Amino acid sequence: MDAAIYFPLYLVLANRDLKLFSIYYLAADLQEPELFKERKLLTVTAKRAGWKGSNYDIRVAQDKFVRLV
Repeated sequence: MDAAIYFPLYLVLANRDLKLFSIYYLAADLQEPELFKERKLLTVTAKRAGWKGSNYDIRVAQDKFVRLV
């Protein structure tokens, strides 16, 4: 992320029984740093203690997704 290397993002939305679903695509070149929100570090009991990941805030790019299915 610090190197600004992004990968395409696929978002799959489905109902509980998976009979209804949609797949959306967001190209890597349309992603911006604001899309990624840091989350707190993993606790000392976690497998990768101290690791810091991120969550997506797709509201930032909601108009850039392309519906595939």
